[in-house]
Amino acid sequence: MSTRNDRERFGFLVNPDLTYRRIIFNADNANQFLGPVVHETVHVAFVQQGNQFDAIYSPEARDNRALPNPLASMALNTAATENPDFLTDPASAISGPVIFLAREGKSIDDDIVEQIKQAIRAVRHFREDNPEEFQLWQNAVLNMGSPQE
Repeated sequence: MSTRNDRERFGFLVNPDLTYRRIIFNADNANQFLGPVVHETVHVAFVQQGNQFDAIYSPEARDNRALPNPLASMALNTAATENPDFLTDPASAISGPVIFLAREGKSIDDDIVEQIKQAIRAVRHFREDNPEEFQLWQNAVLNMGSPQE
């Protein structure tokens, strides 16, 4: 019978295409979800003047021309500026998959997951209602990655 390791946490993985799932992970296996071994943690928020959470991602994803993650980019912009309009700053976009956690890297709970799902719905609606603007943002982010050889 195996028991959960103290380093294991419950996270919420969101991909650039806005598909998502709950995961159990630790520092040793995060790269199976995020790609390269180098990971960065940033503070994010899903509502203005709301609680901030942590997001783990690979900065190398952008250099490798991974698709930008609109949810993570919106949450980062909301935490930094109190403005969810992530399209205005493609330079600060986060690319690739992202694992969302509670503060200080703690396991995520159902309340946070619900906030994330509501934010996913909002980003999906925005993408559907403004396809040209969304595509221009996505192209700008991709063009900031490392040039392909």
